[in-house]
Amino acid sequence: MVFSVQQVKYEFLAYIKEFDPEFSNWYVGLADQPKRALIDQHGVRDDQDPWLYKQLLTNRAARTVQDYFVGHLGTAGNRDTPQSEDFDCVYLYKIAEHTRP
Repeated sequence: MVFSVQQVKYEFLAYIKEFDPEFSNWYVGLADQPKRALIDQHGVRDDQDPWLYKQLLTNRAARTVQDYFVGHLGTAGNRDTPQSEDFDCVYLYKIAEHTRP
């Protein structure tokens, strides 16, 4: 299912509020294969860590969500991901000692 920018912002904000309302304790990124990025790249533990991802219609829409969380709300995140339209998913995870940026 593909989501709008506003839908993803709302869902991410609700998720953050549920688990830990401190924005600096979260990482928001972009990926073409978000579950692989979460587990393989960042070391997120699928069954233990809070994480979420959503697919948007375009890379620009996904980047808009990421820019809002990283630039405006102060989450961690790398904004140097490729501009490819394949990167249309935005993901979120709670930073832990075992995770990697």
